[in-house]
Amino acid sequence: MYIIEHQNIHFKNLISYNTKVRYTDILKLTQYISDNLHVLNLKKNDNIIFNKSTHVNEKMTSVEIMIPVKGKIEECDEYGYKSAFNLNNAVIIRHEGSLNDLSKTEAVLQNFIKEHIFQTSTEPYYVIIKNGNNAYDDCIIDICIGIS
Repeated sequence: MYIIEHQNIHFKNLISYNTKVRYTDILKLTQYISDNLHVLNLKKNDNIIFNKSTHVNEKMTSVEIMIPVKGKIEECDEYGYKSAFNLNNAVIIRHEGSLNDLSKTEAVLQNFIKEHIFQTSTEPYYVIIKNGNNAYDDCIIDICIGIS
């Protein structure tokens, strides 16, 4: 696994959706939202980003899903709008495989941060490069953490 330091991630014109979901259903939910953007006259134009803010219980977690889109985002109670998402000076590791093993890859990144005596400035953000098959066992997700 390669870890890349001092990366900047920028996305513009994002739909933001906050919800509670089973951890195992995060990728299913991101795919559903992406597949239905046409209802809002929007089109996904870059990778989907999400972060897990808190665990509600063993099975549920709070997430924010951000999708960069083409088109004008209308205000609505169901979702929010972000003009930009910027993550500066991040360390990034690429996870390839099952969503269930994502935490193992994240632990490698956290150990790297500790070994290099970096201070984290953000929680992890997950950039979905490939959503994987129906079982989500062949996904590719970049794990990004801002450092100072």
